Amino acid sequence: MGDVTAPAQDEGRLERALAGRYRLNTLIGAGGMGEVWQAYDESLDRRVAVKMMLDEQPHTYAIRNAAHREAMETRRRRFLREVRTTAGLHEHPGIPAVYDTGFDEASGRLYVVMQLLRGREIQTLIDETDYDYEPLPLAWAAAIGAQIASALDEVHRHDVVHRDIKPANLMLTPGGVVKVLDFGVAALLGSGSNPHLTQPGMTVGTPAYMSPEQSLANAVGPAADVYALACVIYQLLTGRTPFTESDGKSVTWHQVNTDAPAVGELRPDVPGVIERLLLRMMKKDPEDRMSAATVYETLLPLASQGTPAGTSPLVAAGGLELDPCTPFTSPFGGSVRRGLGRVGAYTPTVPDAQATANPGVLPLSDAEAEDAAARASKLVGQKQFTQAADVLTDALARTTDNAQVDDLTLSLAHVKFLAGAHSEALGLFQEAAKGFGRRFGSDDVEVRRCLYYEAECRMELGEITAAVAAFTSYTQDGPDEGDEDAVDLHLEALAQIMRLEAGSERFPQARAAAINLRDATRRYRGPQAPELADIDGFIQRLGRFE
Repeated sequence: MGDVTAPAQDEGRLERALAGRYRLNTLIGAGGMGEVWQAYDESLDRRVAVKMMLDEQPHTYAIRNAAHREAMETRRRRFLREVRTTAGLHEHPGIPAVYDTGFDEASGRLYVVMQLLRGREIQTLIDETDYDYEPLPLAWAAAIGAQIASALDEVHRHDVVHRDIKPANLMLTPGGVVKVLDFGVAALLGSGSNPHLTQPGMTVGTPAYMSPEQSLANAVGPAADVYALACVIYQLLTGRTPFTESDGKSVTWHQVNTDAPAVGELRPDVPGVIERLLLRMMKKDPEDRMSAATVYETLLPLASQGTPAGTSPLVAAGGLELDPCTPFTSPFGGSVRRGLGRVGAYTPTVPDAQATANPGVLPLSDAEAEDAAARASKLVGQKQFTQAADVLTDALARTTDNAQVDDLTLSLAHVKFLAGAHSEALGLFQEAAKGFGRRFGSDDVEVRRCLYYEAECRMELGEITAAVAAFTSYTQDGPDEGDEDAVDLHLEALAQIMRLEAGSERFPQARAAAINLRDATRRYRGPQAPELADIDGFIQRLGRFE
């Protein structure tokens, strides 16, 4: 699937929420077992992936056809086994978390709710690499291989064999973490209550990555996954799998009968330790192969060297950083953005109004922009902040119109602010202020409103001095007395300065702020304003600390 940013496909989407909480949004994948949707968990306000089996409702012909019913039952049991298998392994960072599962009676379909992954399939990474001129760095291949080996070690400790390790079942996610996907054909070893659900002599897996014993439909163990991992690492290093159809012989024939090719023949810079590792991982006899844990230990030194200087950054759609060495070089800082003034600062992902619109996507009309803002507002009223933010973000991705960009960015900033994502909101308010300032000047009402909310964000983030400075800057110019909202914000900004100064035990400054607030309240609310008594009481209490 590559970057998980597939365009929306509404066919088949349920208008209702699945199980009363999961609202399907975008189809991101489909196969023989069913479909995978990007969805929203409306109870917890988060994005999730929902995997649904194909229609399970019995049809007249299917009822009479015993073979069809048996096939459907086998497929159902495989689906449920994948759920149980993955759920039991989710504590490893390389395995997606399972949140929920159930049966939707209205559609007659089984479903499982899982962690929604962002990033890039390893297969896409390989396909987009020019191996003739700039192959993947050795450290990247080692880091990806080491992470997969670690996940497989965990899998094997639970007596599970994946049986279909291949680049299309591996996802590189933000922070450089590799996720192992699709346990649909996994074998549960030594469990009489969990049969393999395959017939004798039936081969499962993908030929280009299947061990000799798996190719012959013999019993498989953890060594089969190690063999497949060797094929993946070989492909990461060279751009091709170890065996391809040649001389009239199939890939399967070569897996069984041909010695593993030396990776150094295609890539001379591969060190001898990796060459020997791959050859041992691909021994024909499974008992001669090393364990996944040993593979991890062997690759670890090279992975820990980090990304070579001057290497092009590895990113996915939306600017997500995907450096696979990060978990080894900065294990607790994988998601920290780089090149920023402070840790945790946010750089808003909004389109450049001078950029060219996405090819093949119709520009956003004014009516569509207004509709997006209205839908987002409705979702905010329902406390569905994640959905609201996505509606606005999707609209922003379609526009290069300055006015639309500014309005939608401001709306998105407010959504993030209400959701409590103050770092993101801060960056978006600043970006919106720049846009309105370029169009209307620094005194524009929206520029000043953005400044007020910048101060609110900084206060929520604990940046007290910066918040006081921002509130002070906002209050330098008095409000339009005919604009009640502007008057309210002006007085609230003065009150926030007073509270922040008092909370920081800067009592003289707090008194001065309280006097400013009192004068402004009398001016805009009149000498009989009830708030004046509260302000006077506050000033009196301050005297105890000065």
